[in-house]
Amino acid sequence: SLASKAIPPRLGSPLSVFGHADPSGEDEYNKTLSGRRAQAIHAVLIRDVDSWNELYTKPHGHDKWGIPAIKIMLGFLNRESESAEAFDRNAGQRKVLFAQYISKLCGDALPPLDKKDFLGQGKDAKGKGDFQGCGEFNPMLVFSRERQQSFDKQQDKSSRNAANASNRRVMILIFRPGSQVEPARWPCPRASDPSAGCRKRFWSDGEKRRSTRLADKDREFDINKDTFACRFYHRLSDKSPCERVLKNFLFRARLYSGFGKPIPSAPFSVSIRDRDPTPLGQADGKGIIDVTLRDVVALSECTLNWGFPSKDGQKAELLFSRKIFVVPDDDSSEEAALKKLSNLGYEDNDKSENVVGFQLDYGHLADPVLTPTGRMDEQTSKLIQHVYERVADDLRNTASK
Repeated sequence: SLASKAIPPRLGSPLSVFGHADPSGEDEYNKTLSGRRAQAIHAVLIRDVDSWNELYTKPHGHDKWGIPAIKIMLGFLNRESESAEAFDRNAGQRKVLFAQYISKLCGDALPPLDKKDFLGQGKDAKGKGDFQGCGEFNPMLVFSRERQQSFDKQQDKSSRNAANASNRRVMILIFRPGSQVEPARWPCPRASDPSAGCRKRFWSDGEKRRSTRLADKDREFDINKDTFACRFYHRLSDKSPCERVLKNFLFRARLYSGFGKPIPSAPFSVSIRDRDPTPLGQADGKGIIDVTLRDVVALSECTLNWGFPSKDGQKAELLFSRKIFVVPDDDSSEEAALKKLSNLGYEDNDKSENVVGFQLDYGHLADPVLTPTGRMDEQTSKLIQHVYERVADDLRNTASK
């Protein structure tokens, strides 16, 4: 999600990065942990390898990058044969590796930003106003007592951690063009500061909001807007399409071969980061699947894998892969429209190319017929929603309205 087309450089709309942790562990530990997450993302955006090296050399509890992180980067760069230990020992080589990894991670879709592209404009040496950690104070999801007690009894915490995935997040909020703050006046403490500054901004019932458990029902921010302890962050983010957890997200797809032919009874599985893949499913006789994902964050990404039916009892091989964005039906934002385009197959790094392609393919369905401008205007956005809802094989060859 780092290579988001929603954050082009220097548009005049400054950014601020907010890290979050899930509600397991102590408040102070999680305040620091979430701040490190925000620092890591901020460093990626401005290509600050010194900041990454600071995180590397100063671990925090289980947040210890070390040789395992080096191996991940080398693998991503197709350099598995190189010694991770050598980079671990040599800060200069390590920084070069960080720069190469970040460059490939972001690609051309996310050019480097400048410190002045952030709300605090880099005036504070430790990033006040530009990035901060909210700890576990603003959970998207608070488990019911029944669910929490079940997790407490389990020695293996992987199920709890997977269910908590929506609480472990980094949000990049985009402010109105020209906005800026003097760091000394910014309400949030620095990412490295203790949590006392956060507590000053709590709602009067902030502790109750973030920790109250219902007997047998989870509490979700998306439903009642009452799980965030910090009133400042609440007011900044409660209209964000990203601060939503969808209890049940249903999507339908048709699975094709590489030659554009539907695959009857195709085996498939869906994976989401930090979760085990769904059990192997099977398409119907026309290659169509209906999938329900539970407790997923709006606009997040999942991966659909599928293949041909196995023969003679052999294990199914999932040869094909496709990313799917979780887009709520009622989200009419431009970002949601662009992710719907991606789901429809328009995945170029250039946003305008995707819009033009859609306008050329489906513009005849609009009245008046769409002109291929590459702009996400109201008429184009409405047509995307129309095509998206039809769940048809190919509307491009249908007659105009």
